Amino acid sequence: MTNKTINFDSNPPVATNEYDTMAQRVLPGYEVMHTMALSVLKATLPEKANLLIVGAGSGMELVKFGKGNLQWQMLGVDPSSNMLAIAQQKIEQHGLSEQVELFTGYTHDLNTTSLYDAATSILVMHFLPDDGSKLAFLQDIAQRLKSSATLILVDMYGERGTPEFERMISIIKVFWQEMGIDDTVKIREFLETMNKSVYPIPEMRVMELLQQAGFGNILRFYTGLWTGGWVATKNSW
Repeated sequence: MTNKTINFDSNPPVATNEYDTMAQRVLPGYEVMHTMALSVLKATLPEKANLLIVGAGSGMELVKFGKGNLQWQMLGVDPSSNMLAIAQQKIEQHGLSEQVELFTGYTHDLNTTSLYDAATSILVMHFLPDDGSKLAFLQDIAQRLKSSATLILVDMYGERGTPEFERMISIIKVFWQEMGIDDTVKIREFLETMNKSVYPIPEMRVMELLQQAGFGNILRFYTGLWTGGWVATKNSW
């Protein structure tokens, strides 16, 4: 397992103040994936529930889920104080301060005495290499969930170097142009950032890691070109 962790403040893969705008243009179905994630949670959770939002970032999930159910309580965890500062502004703007608490750090920094009914990890795990770091990440989440709790995982996926992945990149380039990013230099920069900072894995490997971390009942609920979303249940044994 790597000891290296990305510093999202001093050396973020994406500039903090550009994240929201860029994500909506670069990530296929960015807003829709959050609506689908909310739909999964509402179909699964009781009216009152405690949610752990891993990689809360600039607050997209916190606002979406908080407005989606006013009785849910959420803890948003993120290592970037800059990103959480943006999230805090959004929380206050939408009147969600009573529902949401923020924690600067990583999931493994949290105590294991407070257990949650559900957790979400949206566009987080793909920043970790598959050298034990991804598995440890999922295990850290599992340790903080109640038995039979729900996990939502959304990440870039696929196997680099395969014809399928190269074909997907060619589609992604056109997608970005359709989204108004017609600067070839900018597109090349995006791909270089992805190559340096993102570690996609095949879907079968995603399923394997989830199972190794103690999750079952896995269902893919979202696909946006090279972005996938899965819902899983923490095993009760």
